[in-house]
Amino acid sequence: MAFAMTRSQRNGVIGFFCSIGFLGFVSKFNDLVSSYQARKNIKRKMKVDAGLWKTLRSILFTACGAREGWTVFSLCCCLLLRTFGSVWVSQHWGKIVKSIVTRNFLAMRRLLFDFAGATVGLALLNAMLKYYISTLKEQVREKLTNWCHEKYMRPKDMIFYKANKVGDDKLDNLDHRITSDVDKFAEIFAMVLSQSLKPIVDFVVYSVELSRVQGLATPLTLYSWFAFASIISTVTLPPFGELSAQEQHLEGEFRGAHSKLIANCEQIAFLGGEGPEKRVLNVKMQQLLSHLRKSTQLNFNSETVRQYLNKYFVTVIGLSLVARPVRLGTGGMATKSPEEVSQYFVSTWRNMEAISTSIQDLFELTNRIGRLSGFSSRVWQLMCGLQMRPPVLHKEIDAASKGNNPPVFKEGEDLKFENVSVYRPDGTLLVANLNFEVKKGSRVLVTGTNGCGKSSLFRVIRKLWPLVSGTITMPEDKNIYFLTQVNFVPVGTLRDIIIYPHTQADMAAENRTDEEVRECLRWAHCSPEVKPEEGRADLEFMEDGSIFRPDLDDERDWVKDLSPGQKQKLAFARLFYHKPSFVVLDECTNGISPDVEKSLYERCTTMNLGVFSISHKIELKEFHDFELHYRGDISGSWELLKCADTKGVYVGSKISKGGKTMDRAQSELTEKQLDNATAGNGAGGKTVGRSQSELSEMQLDNASAGKAGQSQG
Repeated sequence: MAFAMTRSQRNGVIGFFCSIGFLGFVSKFNDLVSSYQARKNIKRKMKVDAGLWKTLRSILFTACGAREGWTVFSLCCCLLLRTFGSVWVSQHWGKIVKSIVTRNFLAMRRLLFDFAGATVGLALLNAMLKYYISTLKEQVREKLTNWCHEKYMRPKDMIFYKANKVGDDKLDNLDHRITSDVDKFAEIFAMVLSQSLKPIVDFVVYSVELSRVQGLATPLTLYSWFAFASIISTVTLPPFGELSAQEQHLEGEFRGAHSKLIANCEQIAFLGGEGPEKRVLNVKMQQLLSHLRKSTQLNFNSETVRQYLNKYFVTVIGLSLVARPVRLGTGGMATKSPEEVSQYFVSTWRNMEAISTSIQDLFELTNRIGRLSGFSSRVWQLMCGLQMRPPVLHKEIDAASKGNNPPVFKEGEDLKFENVSVYRPDGTLLVANLNFEVKKGSRVLVTGTNGCGKSSLFRVIRKLWPLVSGTITMPEDKNIYFLTQVNFVPVGTLRDIIIYPHTQADMAAENRTDEEVRECLRWAHCSPEVKPEEGRADLEFMEDGSIFRPDLDDERDWVKDLSPGQKQKLAFARLFYHKPSFVVLDECTNGISPDVEKSLYERCTTMNLGVFSISHKIELKEFHDFELHYRGDISGSWELLKCADTKGVYVGSKISKGGKTMDRAQSELTEKQLDNATAGNGAGGKTVGRSQSELSEMQLDNASAGKAGQSQG
């Protein structure tokens, strides 16, 4: 027997397909609105990706997985169940109104009990919805943040340095992007997803219900009106995506200004810089507030039009549609009692309110998606920037690769530089054709004027900057240690500071002991052990009027508790613990007294470390064998000298002698009649190197002086 549908059932089926078709129209409409907003170009420099769905897929598929997919599925199920529950509430509410109008209080009491019992489940369902929305936000933030941390801190690539310091495409306010932007993206994504799924489910269910009860005219009329109203509203719609992206950019700059103030508070206090710094903070705040006011003004016109068309005038249309069957007597309304008409009006009006809200929400997805597009664009730019950094100096590297000195790293016991040229990431030549070898145990002092690039060679060795040309032979990374001007103090116990980046598990695996750590602290003059001759320890603090000497297991706020000199001593203790073959000391003793400084250098000599010291202090020549002096000229010339020959002299300072201008060191060397001294003639373009036999005696092979690619042995 064939199944015969009633008129209301047939209208419900047709209403279902009409709702699906209308959803397709809304999707296309939102795409057109996004394109229209993109053409407005409120802020040209704030680039927002037009392909939101492609960007979202890229972000979520890259970082998220099955767990987040299951949460989304559970959220969808809860939304569907809540919509069916809302339909039941509308129908049940109509029955309650009917029982009140007919004064059937016994039926009303029964209906109220049913309502009270059923809504317990609805309350649980609403709580589950909020739970899944919050859970989705937390899961997405966790996955994205962990993904960013993995890329940001991946071993040997040093993205955390390169993304902040190297090249023209540095990522601005990275701390703000990873902490705030990712969090807000996750929050808005979870909110938009729930607010997108709910109106879609509500729209389909209520379209079927209204079509079944009132016929197709009611939902189709509402579709047409909201389409017309949304087209009108679009004209006044601000570009939410660009506004959100610009807001986050300004928030990051405002936060960065405060971070800079905290980082430099002592220097600012010494200089009395409260006034200028306050102006900087106020300017950043005013830029942010100005943008927020502009966003509010742009939103005002749109909100006025939207509220009238979609909230108030639609009520007139809704009342006309609800009254239409009663006025025309269709659908059996001509024979219904006033009580039944009341029940019909209440249940139908609630359904119409629900479908009107869902249609309005569908068209307003453009606003919500606009904010989401701004955050998704910033997060995707962050992920792309962390995944792969754009190359720097690629033109110079390509040119060198085609010539006689392609960039090559080799592994060996000693440090050897063969025709090595060093460039800043912006393309400025710092050192040209560097040729010399440093054996383990040799000590070299690197000197030169400020900004000449004394630290640049070691950034290349550490692979912070790319090697442009030449060959560097060096031990493996763990055998070269770096102490920089800025003293980094890790978080953790006193032991953790000394063994960093190793852990206690690494100590145990290498059979290292706490006694070795204590010995390194004694060597570095920062031990908490009391010196009998002085009655005090090198590392001790005053707490509540009493002396506190930390043990290896004590954990403190070391950054605040330690003085600059103590931080430098602890850095030396860390150096002694790791026992590398070579160490680079980049002006890392300026907070240490001369007697302790001498002791530290003697300890490096005792441990047979190859030492590179970067400093302006001529007193350090006493502790070094050779001086590598950067001239700092445009041709990248340099010279290599014996410290014994230049002791007490600033190499590079100019004097006038015999009508000629020459380096003071060169003058003194001439007076001492030192043959074959390395000297670069910055004016004439010639360079002179020591004889190979003499350099062999100094344990420095292949030394020469370079200028603009010329060298002569």
